[in-house]
Amino acid sequence: MSNPPIYGRRGRIGLVVPANNSVIEPEFWSVLPDGVALYATRVMAKGDLTPAAVRLMEAEVDGAVAAIAATGVDVIAYCDMVTTFIMEAEWNEHAVQRIAASTGVTAISAWTALRDALARIGARRIALGTPYPKAIHALAPPFFRRLGFDVISDDTLDVVAMREVPTIDRARLERFVRGLDLRGADALVLLATDLPTFLCIKDLEAKLGLPVLSSNQTLLWRALEHLQQRPVHPLGRLFRS
Repeated sequence: MSNPPIYGRRGRIGLVVPANNSVIEPEFWSVLPDGVALYATRVMAKGDLTPAAVRLMEAEVDGAVAAIAATGVDVIAYCDMVTTFIMEAEWNEHAVQRIAASTGVTAISAWTALRDALARIGARRIALGTPYPKAIHALAPPFFRRLGFDVISDDTLDVVAMREVPTIDRARLERFVRGLDLRGADALVLLATDLPTFLCIKDLEAKLGLPVLSSNQTLLWRALEHLQQRPVHPLGRLFRS
């Protein structure tokens, strides 16, 4: 029997990350339990967030998946949310199936993790916030409504430059959330894997009185659930569900 790896003896998470994203790895590392290791590979994404830029990025995903699988990870997370609204219907589900089939490794995506988290907490009425440019944000509410969710309120920070999203600090995000109408919502959903949220989820839930789901939080939850592990710090009601 071979010896277990020095790093990641309780599980190894592999991330496929858009190159502009400087948030998800530090957020994951800040709460990973002892014995769980994180590895990432990147796909080129730069400039303004447009459908054309997203499709160019997608052309590099297969190579990135093969590279992270070669690391010997236990779960592969495709860490881009905006593809959900730009690519064709059920693209995420097909992509996850393709990744798992080609690598033999369990695969999740930002959308499938959020989908599973919404089901876990039983949320059907949501308030939705994103940093996306208005034209791309406008694609998100219809996507959720087609799947039977009631989007009772939505808004965007309308950020065009990809590298600006990681600079959104806690104060700016909390001001944005205060502008959403949360009456009757089962949960607040904050999209984008380059949007920093880990430092404010707990406080937002306390102030708002409802669950808060973010892209990175739900990806971490789903990956750790696969590994049968928990984060070292609380990250909202989702992890207590």
